[in-house]
Amino acid sequence: MGNERSHTSDGTPIGGWVLRADPETFDVGPMLEEFGQVFRYPLPPSDRIHDMAPGQPCFLFLADTSRVVGIWAVGEVVAPTFVAPVDPDDPGAGEQAFAEVELLPLEKAIALGKLQAHAAFAGGELVSSPDQANPVLLRPDEVRAIEEFDFTIIEPSDEQLARLEEVLGDDEETGLVFQLIGIERSFGIRLDGDEDGLLSVFTISEEGAFELGRFQEFSDALELIALRSDGLELDEPVGAGPEDGLPDGNPIAILQTEDGVLVIYRTDVSVFELFDPEPEEAEEASGDEGWDAQAGGPEHLGRFDSLADALAALAENVDEVDDDEYDDHDHDHDHDHDHDHDHDHEGGGGGGGGGGGGGEDTEPEA
Repeated sequence: MGNERSHTSDGTPIGGWVLRADPETFDVGPMLEEFGQVFRYPLPPSDRIHDMAPGQPCFLFLADTSRVVGIWAVGEVVAPTFVAPVDPDDPGAGEQAFAEVELLPLEKAIALGKLQAHAAFAGGELVSSPDQANPVLLRPDEVRAIEEFDFTIIEPSDEQLARLEEVLGDDEETGLVFQLIGIERSFGIRLDGDEDGLLSVFTISEEGAFELGRFQEFSDALELIALRSDGLELDEPVGAGPEDGLPDGNPIAILQTEDGVLVIYRTDVSVFELFDPEPEEAEEASGDEGWDAQAGGPEHLGRFDSLADALAALAENVDEVDDDEYDDHDHDHDHDHDHDHDHDHEGGGGGGGGGGGGGEDTEPEA
C-alpha cells in the first residue's frame, strides 16, 4: 500500500536499516539456532523507530571479533515497531519497543572491510558512527551497494519454521491494532493479551514507551488518543497520488482491521483523508456490500478538517467483533514462511517476511 516512510524527520532519505547485534543487550545466537532467522529485535527509545516500515530492507551486523565482523543476515522490516510490557504481571515495569523483521543468515558475512572500501558508505552511519544506537540508517545508495555483493542466504529448515509459527501464533493475542505516527511522539493501541482482553493505549517517544489506559471498546481507546494527540507534530502533508489512487506519501495513521487496513493521510495543513486501500479484498473477505468500492483501486472514505474528526470517522468505520472472529484474522505479524526468495544464489539483495496488542474479546473490523 505504499506505506514505506521515505525520509527521516530530519529529511535524510531512508534506504533501509541495520541492527547492530550486541550480545550484552540481546544475543541473536539462540534465536538464529532455534528459528533459522531473527524475527524480532529490541530497540532503545528514539524518534527513528517510528520510521521503520514494512518492506524496508534491513540487515544484521555482528561485531563479534571471534568471527568476521560485518553483515551476517539480510531481509526486511515486516511490521511497524511495536511495544510490549517488560513484565506482563507488573504494570510498573514499563514497556519495550521491538523491531519486527525477518533477517535470514548468510553462509559468509559481508565483511566490514568491504563496506569501508566502498564509496557508497563514506560518511554513512554504518562505518562512520560505530556508537549510533539501533536502528542504524542506510541511505538508498548504501542498500544498493550491499545488494551488489555476492552472498548466499541460508533458508530456515521446516523444523525451525514450525517452531517460529508456534511462537507467532501465541503473539496473535497481543497484536498491534492501531498506530498514529508523529515526529517526536507516536500513539498506539494493542491487544494486551491478558485474560480480561482489554485494549491497551500507549505512547512512545525518546523518553520511552508508556501505557495511557485500557479500554473494552475500540472507540473509547481511539477517543483517548484523539484527546492526547491534540497539537501532535506531524510530518509535512503529502502530495496527491494518481487518479483514483492513494496520496503520494506515508499515512500518518494505520488501523489493522479484520480484513485489511484503513489509513489516514495528511494532504494539507488542515486536511486529513481516510482511505481503504484495498476495499475489494475487504468486501470479498467480509461479504460486506455496503462500501460500494471502486473496482481496482482504493476507496476514499472521507475528507476532514482536523485529525480529531478523521479519527472519529475512523472509529465509525469499524465494529467490535468476538475473539473467535479475531482468531481467524490474518494479523499484521504474519511472516510469510513459504520462502520464495531470489536470494539463494550468489550475488543479490535481501528479502523477508513479523507483530505486536487488546480489547475485551475485540479487534476492529471494517
